[in-house]
Amino acid sequence: MIALKILDHVAIISLERPDARNALPTGAWQALAGSIRTIPTSVRALLLRSAVPGVFCAGADLADLARLVDDVDARTAFRVALEDALGELAGLSIPTVAAVEGGCFGAGVALALGCDLIVASPAARFGLPPARLGIGYPVGDVARLAQRVGRAQAARLLFTATSIDSAEALRIGLVDMIGDAAKVIDDIVRNDETALWLLKRTLDDPLDESLDAAFEDCFASARFAAGVAHYRDKA
Repeated sequence: MIALKILDHVAIISLERPDARNALPTGAWQALAGSIRTIPTSVRALLLRSAVPGVFCAGADLADLARLVDDVDARTAFRVALEDALGELAGLSIPTVAAVEGGCFGAGVALALGCDLIVASPAARFGLPPARLGIGYPVGDVARLAQRVGRAQAARLLFTATSIDSAEALRIGLVDMIGDAAKVIDDIVRNDETALWLLKRTLDDPLDESLDAAFEDCFASARFAAGVAHYRDKA
């Protein structure tokens, strides 16, 4: 269900469960967390995508969730697996991009929200249907949603449980652009690895006092010296 490969300094995680529109059971969320932990330090960016045409992720597997009616312990295991996977994804020190092509629902939206950038195709659709099922949405995922789109739009999506298309998702800030996620990844990995690490760290924790020194240290890098020399030669 979860496949990881490394290609030219890019970690590519693919969702591969075509028979269930990439709906993920508890074990798949555990596998996702494990895959993320094995990403080597040489990687500069991560692309999260679907290997199934026309769908990103249908969310959590309802057949798997059905057992939570009677199995109390399984409820905690599911919640923890989901939190661990999304925590590992959101906590990566490299830029991450979700490529959403087709349906993205429920926990699939939470999965995309764990990335720095969400790039949608024109055919993408987004929906948060937990209220229809009589359940809530994990605290961390609600927080990430509200941080992206604001409380009012988060409330709209959660309370109405209706789906929106990629244009509306772009308008409210749920997605960052409609286009080619692979092109975005290519643009990212052309840049300096240390600079990418520092920029992401600054975005994630701008109050970190060590960032001032890290910024100053950048000017001693070989990449900066080469870049300055290049521009001087052109001038």
